[in-house]
Amino acid sequence: MALFALMDKSIATRVVRVELDLGASTSVSTIFQQQRLHFQTHHNNHIAFYAGYEPRYDECFEIQNFADAALLIDAATRPTAMPVWDPSQISIDNIKALFVGVDAPGNPNIIALQTFNKKQILDTSKSFLATMIGRSTTFSKAVDVGFNLDDKLVAIIDNNTICFKSFFKLRSVFDMTSYFTAATDQDLDAFSQLPIFSIAQGFDIKNVADTVIRNKITLINQTGLLTPQNLALFKAEAVKVGFPLQTVVVGGVEKITMPSSKKEIKSLLDFIEEDIWVSGISGRRFKSSSKRPI
Repeated sequence: MALFALMDKSIATRVVRVELDLGASTSVSTIFQQQRLHFQTHHNNHIAFYAGYEPRYDECFEIQNFADAALLIDAATRPTAMPVWDPSQISIDNIKALFVGVDAPGNPNIIALQTFNKKQILDTSKSFLATMIGRSTTFSKAVDVGFNLDDKLVAIIDNNTICFKSFFKLRSVFDMTSYFTAATDQDLDAFSQLPIFSIAQGFDIKNVADTVIRNKITLINQTGLLTPQNLALFKAEAVKVGFPLQTVVVGGVEKITMPSSKKEIKSLLDFIEEDIWVSGISGRRFKSSSKRPI
């Protein structure tokens, strides 16, 4: 089984073949086959990707017509046409992912993909190995490049469909901006200046914006519901779920008061993004884990 490495975009050659001896090839084949079986057995309920939803254990996201699938399938289809990786020419630090065609050569259209990070690189500069020449009790300094395989797959590609558990991990490998993009600094400024909000002088949401806040703002913006005309809806929902929505009248117009602390801002965003719900049975308030439409 051929093992391939997907390089980052600083390298013109995006895919290289990692040359393996027979023993290594057998091990790679076994590892990827086992990981593929585990993924398909444990995460066999496929759902369309929806930003803001966290899949349950038995679920995985699915994106059809995934453009980058063709690059990996081409490598599995024509393995000997891929250049052999030379660590002296392309640094191991440039590897983004490792992959194989798990059913190749019979069916090269199914790809098993792992992420690759610096923790998988073996620091041979501090390794000393027993020499195979001369006395076996003599150790020499290791000089070769080494790496570990990850213990699970990040995705499986079947033709042009990609299945995955974590969008965050997948975007460490591929450019996923066409599917979801966290709010930029300009998006944050535009959000806090929406006419539905009243903000304090000197307020700058960028000072407290982490990944969670940026993602939530993107999701909220996609709804298009955060307008002054919908303030009554938000107030009614706040009463329903018991959220302390603060408003103030500015120039005769009622607005939502934007809090100043990071914790309170996140709480407000949770409410606006419908992350709070009340049980119709117990009346208890809960934080929702997802809002995937059904």
